[in-house]
Amino acid sequence: MYNTMIGRLQRQKSSEDTSCLAYQERPSQFLSLESLMSFGLGSGPYGEPITHLMCANYSTRALGQKRCSEQGFISCSRYCSERCQKQHWVRHSSICAHPYLEENWQPGWITQDRPPSFACSSTSFSPSSFIFPAVDILQLAQNEGEEAIYKDYKLCFATCGDIRNLVKTVNNLHKDYQGRIDVLLNNSDPIITNRNLVILYALLNPEPSIDEAAELAVHLMYSSALSAPGAAYLQRCLDDIYGSQFDGGDISFRVSLGTRGKGKIQSLQTIAGVKQPSEMFNSTYGLALALKNQRRVLDASENMDSWDRFLSKLRPNHRMAFKRFRETGVLAPFSADTGIFTHPNRLMFSSQGEWLGKSEFNPLQGWDASAVQASGAKIAMMESADIFGCLFFHLKSQFRQFAYQVKDLDINFFLTQFDPQILAKGISAGVIPTFEGACFDRVDTRNMMDEIGIRRCLADWGPLLNRGNDFASLLMHSRAWHYDRPHALARCNPHAALVIFTHKCLKIPSLKTKLKNVFTQGLRSPAFLAEENTGPVAAAFDLQLRSGHRIHPKRFGVPLDAHDHQLPDISKSEFYDLASLCEVDFSARFLEFGWTREKDNI
Repeated sequence: MYNTMIGRLQRQKSSEDTSCLAYQERPSQFLSLESLMSFGLGSGPYGEPITHLMCANYSTRALGQKRCSEQGFISCSRYCSERCQKQHWVRHSSICAHPYLEENWQPGWITQDRPPSFACSSTSFSPSSFIFPAVDILQLAQNEGEEAIYKDYKLCFATCGDIRNLVKTVNNLHKDYQGRIDVLLNNSDPIITNRNLVILYALLNPEPSIDEAAELAVHLMYSSALSAPGAAYLQRCLDDIYGSQFDGGDISFRVSLGTRGKGKIQSLQTIAGVKQPSEMFNSTYGLALALKNQRRVLDASENMDSWDRFLSKLRPNHRMAFKRFRETGVLAPFSADTGIFTHPNRLMFSSQGEWLGKSEFNPLQGWDASAVQASGAKIAMMESADIFGCLFFHLKSQFRQFAYQVKDLDINFFLTQFDPQILAKGISAGVIPTFEGACFDRVDTRNMMDEIGIRRCLADWGPLLNRGNDFASLLMHSRAWHYDRPHALARCNPHAALVIFTHKCLKIPSLKTKLKNVFTQGLRSPAFLAEENTGPVAAAFDLQLRSGHRIHPKRFGVPLDAHDHQLPDISKSEFYDLASLCEVDFSARFLEFGWTREKDNI
């Protein structure tokens, strides 16, 4: 902390450094005592949070006289002066000359005149593997309405991959909300559950400033490396959470942690389940080994054609942005100096330093690219070319708002690590006192129906909906509803047709995405609903499939009140943002079950 204070005071005295702040209003010349006494968890050169876009030459003053002639590509246009642009040319010249910036760039299998080889990642865990942007599962304006701000709600994310939907839901609560929110976050994977636990606590722990905590949360979720203060603070959080939990002979892990507000973060897991993530978080490997193992996965020869295929769908500047992110492993503006990130993010690697992510790791998955770019432009006057810089500011803004909501409202979090079917039985038996029996106003099962079927989801979670709430909802979605249909025709099984066409046209870049778009335009609502006898099963719990949705549209790209056969209506630029950048799966279908007494379903 002392070094952070000295560094910031030195930065104040350096007029040369402050002259390199670009485009945004510069910070006050006089820093508050609170800012000087910070934890140094920010991404700036002295551990300060990044609140605006800095000149690309801010922290590294290269020598050289040649001027960059490629204006407008990412950091090229982000200099405070011509002098800084010239000084930075030695370091920056390789960026402007990179083949990715050429409009006619082609994948390796084309330039090498060979058939491509598309491999699938074999790793099971990915920090980013989501098929659509975050969802507010409450949507109070569409459901409970004006009286919503006075009511209490219990929410269940039965198989929660990360905290995106939670953040979206909490951020959409009205500022005058006066009730209490209890949230159950469950995942059977102990690594995912404990990552969520650590990230939530790091963000909501009242010790650091919200600005610092939000910035650290961005890196904990998506960056492979942390700064020294960030790594030290992460270790403090781990000590607070796990501490002496393994000293006794207990078979269960229980912890209750304070937040910035009235609420608590609690977790109930088995000791055996916590053991693996605990070993991960307390490992001792260095950053060099971690990044080497990450590069081994990302740059594996069997993955390069798949990576080139993805890049072939992107604009030149976005290809360069992805290259920069994969090289540094840090989610930050393109021009940011990542030299301060000297420690591995142990939430991303095994206890031996093995990268746990997938070769196609894309932090943009699960976020709305339009909102991401709007945040970059609003907060830092950033161009959409620096897509990860935009994402950095967008995520930080979302996490800041989330932390303030938790500070001002009464919100409690309960994290568990159980098989969802076992969890449902445990809740019915009263194992978790906060959630006893039929108490949930919303249950989100994600794509659990693809694994155990709709009837099993209804039988497990239907009885747990709050009968006192007319708008209680059971949410599902499916990606596999069109697989293995009786007739292997495009209109019945686009997946099978896609495999055939892709095999015959391997040398056409991005063909898979284009074909997928064509076939999914003809998909209809899941025909297997009738085959699975869904109606009678739902009726047994006084539920029925909603004809008009209240939470999420029936498919992505259509209005909330769209009919079953309505096709997405999106522009070319929207399709690029959604399909190419964020890799949204347009074939996914969303289902909502509500009470049979709902008027709009009679």
